[in-house]
Amino acid sequence: MQLLIKNAHIVDINSPYHLQTVDVLIEGDTITAIGKLTSETAQVWDAAGAFVYPGMAELHSDFGEPGNEESENLQSGAAAAAAGGFTAVGVVSNGHPYADNKTGVEFIAHKSDQSPIHLIPIGTVTKGRAGEELSEMFDMHRHGSPFFGDYKHGITNANVLKLALLYSRSFGRIMVHPEDDNLVAGGKMNEGETSTFVGLKGTPALSEYLRIARDLQLLEYTEGALHVASISTKEGIEAIRAAKAKGLNVTCSVNIHHLLYTDKVVSSYDTRFKVSPPLRTSEDQQVLITAVADGTVDCLTVDHLPKDIEQKQCEFDNASFGMAGFEGAVCHLLDAIDLDPERIQALLSTNPRAILGMPEICINEGGVAELTVISQEGQDWTGFASKAFNNPMIGSTTKHAVKAVVVKGAILGE
Repeated sequence: MQLLIKNAHIVDINSPYHLQTVDVLIEGDTITAIGKLTSETAQVWDAAGAFVYPGMAELHSDFGEPGNEESENLQSGAAAAAAGGFTAVGVVSNGHPYADNKTGVEFIAHKSDQSPIHLIPIGTVTKGRAGEELSEMFDMHRHGSPFFGDYKHGITNANVLKLALLYSRSFGRIMVHPEDDNLVAGGKMNEGETSTFVGLKGTPALSEYLRIARDLQLLEYTEGALHVASISTKEGIEAIRAAKAKGLNVTCSVNIHHLLYTDKVVSSYDTRFKVSPPLRTSEDQQVLITAVADGTVDCLTVDHLPKDIEQKQCEFDNASFGMAGFEGAVCHLLDAIDLDPERIQALLSTNPRAILGMPEICINEGGVAELTVISQEGQDWTGFASKAFNNPMIGSTTKHAVKAVVVKGAILGE
C-alpha cells in the first residue's frame, strides 16, 4: 500500500509534528515522509483537518472466541474494534477452553496474524479461572501474553493472589477485577437510592473498596506489579491515589461506560446497562472524570463484553452482565468529556500499549504507520460490524467520527 494522507492534524507528544497539520506519506506499514507532499503513485486521502493519533489500544475485551461464538467471534470483534478506532486489542479469556496455558495463548496469537488489527492474548492467572491454582503464566508470557487476569472473576483466596504477584514479578503484571464476591452476593446494580426505587438488589461500593484495599496490601507485601481494572467508585480512586503516592507499582483503568452513564439509567430496566462493576452514582462519576483528567487513571477501556439477544432480552434479574461498546464508545467519550488531546493519547494509546507490551508509536519519518483518525464531522452509529445485541449506542449520533484506522499496511473504514 502507498497512501498519502493530506491535511492530517497530528496529535502525538513524541512527534516533532505534534499539533501541526501536515501531509503523511505511508508505504506499506512505514511512514516515509511528512510535510507538504504530492504523489503521482499513491492513493490520496484527504483527512480534512481530522485528528490523527497513534493507533488506539484496548486493554481488555472479550471477542467470544473460543466458547461464545454466538455472541461474537474474532473476525467480527476485530472489525468492530477497527470501526471504533482501535488498532490493537487485549483479548481476554472468557470462554471454554480458557487460556490458562500456552495453547490458549497461541490460538489468539495465531489468529492475530490473520486479523486486520493486532490481537494480544491475555492469559488467566489461575487454572480454569477457578481462583485456586496458578496457571502456567511464565510459559504463556513466552508465547505472547503480556499480563494476566481472571477476567470478571475476583481472586478470593488472598494467598493465591500473593503467589501470583510474587511469581510474575520479573515478567508480567496481574490484572484484578475490583469486586468482593461475598459482598456482591446477587447484586444486579449499584446499591443506593435508585436500586431502592426500582426494587433491584444492589451491590455496595464497599465491595470495590475492600477488594482493592486488600489487593494493594498484597502488592505492597510482594513488590509485584498490579493493574486494577474497571474502577467505578470514588473510594476505589482514593485507594489508587494513596497507593501511587506510596510508590507502589500499580496501574488502573476506568471503563468508558462508567464515564457516560450513571445508575439512574437502570430505572428503565434496560438490560444493556447491567454491567460489572455496576454503573454508579453521579458523585462517583464526577470523581472518575477528575481522576481521568489529572492522571490518576492510566487507561480508558471499552471493556467490550458481547451478549446475544437471549442473554439480554429478558427480565433484568435474569439478564447477563456486560455491555458491548467498541462502535461508538470513543466518539461518545469525546463528545461528553473535555479532555486535552495529549490526555486522550495517553489514556487510549500510550499507556495501554505499554501495558500490552507493544512498542510506542511515534508519528515521524521512519515510524510505524499505525494510526487512528478522528474527525468532527459527526457520525450515525447504525451499521454495526459486531454480532452483539447489547450496545446501547446503537442508533445514536455523535459529533465526533472515526474516519479510519491505518494498521498492518492497510487503511480500514475510509
